[in-house]
Amino acid sequence: MNEIDVETTGYDDAIARADTFAAQARRRAETEREAVEWAIGELEALVDTQGVDLEPLLEYSRRSRESLPDRHRRAYEAMADEFDVDPDVYEAYVFAFSELCEELADGTGRSEKNPKGCTNALVSGPKLATESDADGPLVLKNRDIAGRGVRPKSIVEQPPIDDYHGFLTIDTCGTISIFKGVNDRGLVAANTHIDSERDDVDPEDQLRNGTVIRILLEECATVSEARTVLESYPTRRLMGQTLFLADGTDAILLEVDPVAERIAVDDEPIVTRTNHFVNSRSTETESSTIRRERALEELEGDGRLDRDDLWEIARDHENRPGDDSVCRHPEPETDEPHAFGQLTTASTAVFEGGSPTIEVAMGNPCGTERTQCAFGDEIPTAFRTGQRWLSQVKESKT
Repeated sequence: MNEIDVETTGYDDAIARADTFAAQARRRAETEREAVEWAIGELEALVDTQGVDLEPLLEYSRRSRESLPDRHRRAYEAMADEFDVDPDVYEAYVFAFSELCEELADGTGRSEKNPKGCTNALVSGPKLATESDADGPLVLKNRDIAGRGVRPKSIVEQPPIDDYHGFLTIDTCGTISIFKGVNDRGLVAANTHIDSERDDVDPEDQLRNGTVIRILLEECATVSEARTVLESYPTRRLMGQTLFLADGTDAILLEVDPVAERIAVDDEPIVTRTNHFVNSRSTETESSTIRRERALEELEGDGRLDRDDLWEIARDHENRPGDDSVCRHPEPETDEPHAFGQLTTASTAVFEGGSPTIEVAMGNPCGTERTQCAFGDEIPTAFRTGQRWLSQVKESKT
């Protein structure tokens, strides 16, 4: 860990006093201000230079906001009020980032639209190493996104608010969506996106994947509770995803298919998913198949597995560079430094069911030191503010 990470910030009154969702959002905005305002400034300049028409993106964004729970909408509005940025660019950054990347990419682009990103793995039960320091199931998520050069990452810690659980994760600064995390009761939730959406469900009625994860972390303590909450929503209103859930004793993978209105279950001791359904029909990219088969190849066998094995998967460079590698790097001579036109690994997280802790790496895990963080504990300040991410970006430009 370098000098920027020496200072730490604990779960002190500044966090604990954030007893409403709006107050918590304002605290986050103050903490992440420099990273967010830098990113929005970069995007605003590019939007102006390339003459991007934001209105179609903003129309989609405004309609999508209607699908949010009231508490999440209040959080977004509180954050938006704090930042000194162009409000339209910030709204697109929060609600229509993949669409904005399509507009800013060189050539035809390769964002979340094609091919999808993220590689997840789950190890539980008899496949866990007996000598491992993990008592519960282990979940890995490589988060692959387009435009990672203007998508700052931070450790996000939300305290319990009213009757809602607190949670801990690594995700994008200045946003309200959560795509993986663990709550204060040790429930882990993480997903991968699947290209399966209904044409007859409007954005106002569609529950976005980042909203689903956050709802489960805030409202549930166990895998059983999470399944009950998920199944309380009409499946047709959900977005296509594979949803990994784990607590101290149980672990499961759910393939959520809104088109077929079906949720398929995979409860094997080893489960890997990328961006196509295995138990249901879906569009299937070559990249998704290659990455999943590679992860399975590394995990299957007679031996038991621990955290280090999952980190080896996260760092795997077979089939590199580019889309087919689990650890995804920009392909040569593409649109660096921001990589709008391709998906690259922006962060890695390993969770243990039943334990409110995470091991994280910002950027490609092959070249970044992993750091362990615990809910309610001291965490390097630079990880909370996004400064760690920002320093890596600026170093890569020099």
